[in-house]
Amino acid sequence: MKNQRSRRSLTLAGRAATFAAACLLALSGCAQAPAGQAPAAATTAAASTAAATAAAWQPAKGELVRLDEDGYLYYLDYAKDYYSDEVLRELDASGATQPGCSAFFTHSPEGDPLTCRNYDEPHHVSDDDPTFTGLNVVLHCALPGKYESIAVGDAVYCGEDNPLLTQGGPDKEGFSVDMVDTIPYQCMDGMNEKGLAVSILMVDIKEGDEPARMVAGSSIMVRRLLDNCADVDEAIAYVDSCDVTPSDWQSCHLFVTDAAGHSVVIESRNGVVSTIPTDVVTNFYVGSDDIADSYRKGKLREEAVKLVDENGDPRYRFGYGHGYHRFTTLASQLEMHRDAESETYRTQMTEDEALVMLQSVAQNEHTSAVGKSWTQFSCLYRNAAKTVSVWSFQNWQKAYTFNTNGELLS
Repeated sequence: MKNQRSRRSLTLAGRAATFAAACLLALSGCAQAPAGQAPAAATTAAASTAAATAAAWQPAKGELVRLDEDGYLYYLDYAKDYYSDEVLRELDASGATQPGCSAFFTHSPEGDPLTCRNYDEPHHVSDDDPTFTGLNVVLHCALPGKYESIAVGDAVYCGEDNPLLTQGGPDKEGFSVDMVDTIPYQCMDGMNEKGLAVSILMVDIKEGDEPARMVAGSSIMVRRLLDNCADVDEAIAYVDSCDVTPSDWQSCHLFVTDAAGHSVVIESRNGVVSTIPTDVVTNFYVGSDDIADSYRKGKLREEAVKLVDENGDPRYRFGYGHGYHRFTTLASQLEMHRDAESETYRTQMTEDEALVMLQSVAQNEHTSAVGKSWTQFSCLYRNAAKTVSVWSFQNWQKAYTFNTNGELLS
C-alpha cells in the first residue's frame, strides 16, 4: 500500500487534567519504589567526580561489563559491523520485541530538553518460575559513516531460549559475547551524538489490521534512525524513504525527540504513516480514534475515559486502549508543569520531578491493569547535553550516566 502521511496536532489536557492527577496516580498503583528502596534524585555527579569516573572507565571494546550488583544491567562497546550478513542472519532468528512502555518529553528549568522513558517487559525465569528477570545492555555504537550513539537494549531477545541470556548470565560459565551480536537491533531506546532520541512502544494490533511483517522491524528502525538522522525532521523523512517499510515495523510506534525541543510519535497502521506532535505516549495508537485497540486473551478491553475541558469538550482527540491509564497519569502531571505564559507552552521540571513521574507509571507485581508486567529499566535522556541516566530494575537509588561517546560519567 502506498504510504500516506497525515500530520495531526495533539493538544494536551489543560486545567481539568490537573484535578485528575491524584486519582490517576492511585490507579497506576505504582508511585512508590519497591519495598526497602527510597526514591532517588536524578542528579549528575560534580564535574571533577565525573571526570575521574570517566578516566577510570576503560572497558575493552567488545567486552560485556557488569554495571549493577544484581546482574540485570551491563555495558558493551560494540565491536562488530552490525550491517554485516553474519549479524543480519542471526537477527532473523531473534525474538519479537513487545515493549509495553511509557514515555514523555519535557524541559529542565534551564530550558534543556529531557526525554524520559520506562521500558516494561515481563520476562520470567521460566515457564514454571514466574519470577521477573531480565538482561539489559547499555550499548555504545560508533560504526564508521554513522552517528555515534548510546542506547539500551534487551539482550533476552537476542535468544529467548538461551538460559544464559538472563540475570547474571554473562558472568556464568559458557557465556560468549557473540550471543548478543544482534543487540544493536534489540535496543528499546537510544540517543545519538546529535541529540536525536528514539524509543519504541508497542501498540496492540486490532483484529482485522495488518500485523508487522518483520519480527524485529520496530527495533531495527530505532537503529536506523539513530545511525542516520540528526533531528526529528530528518527522522520523519527517513521513515518515508527507508527500505524497512512502515508495514515492516507497525507493531510499535516510534517516539522521536531532538535537541531543538521537538517531539513526535511516528506510527504506521495498515501501512499508512501518521506523524503526531505530542509530549506523552504509551501503547495505543495516537493517530487513530478507535475504541477497539486492546485485546487480551481474545477479549476486547475498552478503556474509554477521556479528560474534558471546562466546556465539556475532550482535550484528547484520541486515547483508547492499552496503556491509557499510564497515558493520563503522565499527561495530568505534565499539565502541572506547563508554562502557560510562555510562547512555546512547554513543560518544565527538575530531573527529580521527572524521575518521580517515571516511578508513578512503573510496572511491578502490584500493577495489573492489563496484565502484570515489569519495568526493566528507566532512562532520562538529556538531548542537548547528549547524556543519559539509566535506572536498572526499579532500583531508584542508583543511576548510571553515560554520554554518547560511551563514557561512564557517574
